[in-house]
Amino acid sequence: MKTVFPYPIIANRIDLVVDKVWVDNIPLSLGLVSDGERVIALHAIKRDWNEIRIKVAVTADGDEILSGPWGNPSCLAMLHNRKTKVRLTFPLQEERAGVWSGEIELRQGEQLGRCEIDAWIVAGVKGSENRLIGRASHRWSADFEAKQPTRQRSIKMVWKDFSDHPFLQDFRDDPWMLDAEVGEPILYLNSSIEGFRAVLDSPSSTEQKIVREMMATQIAAEAWTAMFNTALYASTVDEHGAAEWPGGWQEEVLRKMLPDLFPEISPDEALTELVGRRAGGENGSDLHARLMHSATLNSRKQKTVANTVRALTRIAGGRSEE
Repeated sequence: MKTVFPYPIIANRIDLVVDKVWVDNIPLSLGLVSDGERVIALHAIKRDWNEIRIKVAVTADGDEILSGPWGNPSCLAMLHNRKTKVRLTFPLQEERAGVWSGEIELRQGEQLGRCEIDAWIVAGVKGSENRLIGRASHRWSADFEAKQPTRQRSIKMVWKDFSDHPFLQDFRDDPWMLDAEVGEPILYLNSSIEGFRAVLDSPSSTEQKIVREMMATQIAAEAWTAMFNTALYASTVDEHGAAEWPGGWQEEVLRKMLPDLFPEISPDEALTELVGRRAGGENGSDLHARLMHSATLNSRKQKTVANTVRALTRIAGGRSEE
């Protein structure tokens, strides 16, 4: 299922950029704003603050805007914080055809964790006002937990005796378990399995190092799969039938993995299709195969398996010569 609008929409790319950021009228260091990652890192704000202002600009194809069958196109900057459930809309000023700019305001008490910044272009279409005709190709994030302006985060790993942990008791014989229902995913490793921690933390022999690499790869593949499934079920579609990204780490996982699952379509289309499949109760065999492929790529399983086979062949060859 792909998103289908019953009226014409903008076909070309729509760019959203952040020009400047002020914290109570004091400019934020440009080193904390990344155009490539589209992240504003706000963890460095150590003092109390009242207001953060973000200057944004939106650029679309001016010729397409002027020639399209739309009336009075305008642009809105959208701010959404999923933790606090705050949704704010900021009208932007048109500078010329296809170009808008303005400011977004983040107020103390309304923001926690991370908020998403999007841009919508709306216009009159077939007698109906304020119809969505386009949105930014990529969103930005204002992240209050990020020290550096990057979307990449590592999974927290914790050693636990599963038999003594309330959440993990039912899985006491499993070597690892991912808790993906918390604010950030946590990978638990079972310290009650004899020798398991020694192999993963400090392998002493060549054989143990080989086992460690294979285990680490398998753990990573299963973690990617679990995070993807959790992120997919946290996704919805809006009133226009377009995908709504879940934000936070869940969105990061989806944006990283969806191009592997569906390289022929955009991530927005892929997410909309998957949410539609889920809602329609379709068989998940095709998704499972694609997900296994993406998890293999992200865990680098191909390289690990190839290296393991070569290492075992060398070990076997050395022993046969003795």
